[in-house]
Order: sequence, then C-alpha cells, then structure tokens
Amino acid sequence: MAVLSPTQAAPLLRSAHEEGRLIPFLGAGFSMPLNLPSWRELVGWMADELGFEHDLFEVHGRNEQLAEFFGLNPKNLKNLIYQMTRRFDSAEAEKKRRSSPTHQALAKLDWHTLYTTNYDCHLEGAIRDAGKAAVVLASFEDFQGPRHPNACEVIKFHGTLEQPETIILTESSYFQRMALEAPPDQRLRSDLLSHSFLFIGYGFNDFNIRYIWYRMHQLRLQSQARHGSSTSMGRRCFFATHGAGPVQPEILAQWGIDVIQLDPTDKTASVAELLQLIG
Repeated sequence: MAVLSPTQAAPLLRSAHEEGRLIPFLGAGFSMPLNLPSWRELVGWMADELGFEHDLFEVHGRNEQLAEFFGLNPKNLKNLIYQMTRRFDSAEAEKKRRSSPTHQALAKLDWHTLYTTNYDCHLEGAIRDAGKAAVVLASFEDFQGPRHPNACEVIKFHGTLEQPETIILTESSYFQRMALEAPPDQRLRSDLLSHSFLFIGYGFNDFNIRYIWYRMHQLRLQSQARHGSSTSMGRRCFFATHGAGPVQPEILAQWGIDVIQLDPTDKTASVAELLQLIG
C-alpha cells in the first residue's frame, strides 16, 4: 500500500513526465473552477422535461439509468445534449477557464496525450489558450485521420459534445463501452504498455472509473502473460484524491495504482499545486 504526499509523488511524476511517459486522465472534478453542470443538475433538467419532481425522479435509478429512461424518446436525448452544449461550452465557462488555476497549470506542461471522460471543450481549450496545438480524438474517423506530431492528442473517452453521436451518457452506452473495444480503448491498450497514468478529478465511488482501473489491471496481466514475465507489472499509475482513507489505497495497490493525498481544504489549489510540482 502506498499513500503519497504531493511532495513524495512529485519526483516520480516529474521523472515520468520528463521521459514522455506520463499521461493525465481527467474527470469532472478537475473542472470544478468552471462551475459546470453536475450530474444532479442534468437529472433535474430531465425531471423537468418529463414532469417529475426532482427528488422523486432521483430515487428511480442511477444517473445512467435515468438518462436511459429519458432517452427512450430520441428527441429527448438530442435536446439534452443541446442543453449540455449550451451550458458546458458557454462563453461564461470559457471566461472562467482562462483564469482557472488547474487548467493553467495543466497547460503549462507539455503533453503528447491526455485522456478525459469530460464532454466539454475546456481541456483542449486551455492548451490552445497557452499557444499550443491540441487535437480531439473521439470517433473512429478521428483516429483514422492524419497524425499531428506536435499537437497534444486529447482523447475523449466518453465522447465530445462537438460530436453528439460519440457521447456516452445512457446506461446502454456505458455497457457498450465496458467491452473496451472502441477506438479510444484500443489506444488505451497501447498507451498502458509504456506509460504511467495520473488520474485527477474522480471519486473513489465512481463505478465507471473503477471499472476502467480494473480493466487496465487485467490488460496489464494479459500483456505480462504474453511476454512470459512473472515479476514486472509495468509502470505504476497514480490517483490523486482529497480523502484517501484506509480502504482506497489497499484496493488500488493491487491494481498497480498509488494514491496521492491532496489537501481537502482547498481542492482546486491542491490540484494546481500538484501539477506545478511536476514542472
């Protein structure tokens, strides 16, 4: 079991970054400074459209299940994604991004690849704000297009609002992704063999990221078996959290993931400081 302070983790992260072997994997919590809609707000919007009381609608299932129910009428889902685009990629959110300490700290570093389960445009936007090139990879066509060797490739693991057909939102779309056979998954398999990942912006109880962690571990074991190695588990990964507790580190250690305990009193500042330590 390994629980690291940011100072303890910094040399490991810095070394991997200098080798070009560190890849951030960013969730909704990373974008807290932008005040983007939460899942609960989206569920509330769906409830309004269907004529439910918010609290009553929430008790009928998990977020993905409620989105599945809402999307039984394709027109509903199309309207929801339109509303999400208006809110997530608004001019107000863009203005906040330009002063966001987490986005600024991320963009100051040079990355060849970023992964995110966020739908919005603000990660690639922050990189471009810093005068750097970024390209988004979400669809099969994106991965088949020309490579941009000097650009950071932002892999939208749950799709991008700029391509609504790629969005992973309903329960069935999550189930389809769990096979990890889509183009972003194939890229993940490749990157996993030679890179360390730094997960920021996820909760330990997030089932979807936990499944990704589990599958990443299984892919490592499969690669290990194919190459006849009985000792090497490949490069370790890191999970930055604001509340490690006694359970998380034990579980994640068996999956090759070290926990970095951040300061819970100022979550945004602690994430920015961790990134600054890498540079």
